[in-house]
Formats: sequence, structure tokens, C-alpha cells
Amino acid sequence: MRQVRWSREARDAQRAWLDHLETIDPRLTDRALAESEALSTSTGKRPYSFRPSRWGGLREASLIRWHKIIVFQVTKDAVAIIAFYDARQNLSRVHPTTESN
Repeated sequence: MRQVRWSREARDAQRAWLDHLETIDPRLTDRALAESEALSTSTGKRPYSFRPSRWGGLREASLIRWHKIIVFQVTKDAVAIIAFYDARQNLSRVHPTTESN
């Protein structure tokens, strides 16, 4: 299993989403956090089981219920989660930055 690391930008985006959910219903926050963390752990176990991303050299995993996308880069020993996006936004206007950039 590869180590999973979150970039600061991705973690900040996840935290902003969780903070928003907290204002709607605090019970949602725990479930959303658990599901997003479980998905990120899965990327470390089987990174190539997730689809290639619309951004070259990256892969993405979806939290379908929540309309969120985790964008990650696979290296020999790790998975770097570099972006956490809302799937409903205009994704052609965002450009995740890889760890090597």
C-alpha cells in the first residue's frame, strides 16, 4: 500500500466543505469526513483502479453522493492528493498543480 499525503490546498478545500456541512447539519459532517477519508485511503491501496483524470498524468476518484472529486498523483511509494473539487463547478476552469510543479 502506498502512503497517502494530502496537499495543503486539497486539505483546505476539504475542510471548507466540511465547515459548510457543519452549518447545515452537524451529523452530515461526520459521515462526509468518514467517506472522504475512506476514499483517500482506497487510493493508496489500489490507485490504478480509479479513472485517469481529465488532467494529464493524474487520476481521480469520486464521492458521488457528495458531488466531490479527489484528484491525485501516483508515485512509486505514495499517492499525493492534490485537489478536492466540487464536481458541479466548471472543471475546465481549474488546474490542479502536481507535487513536481
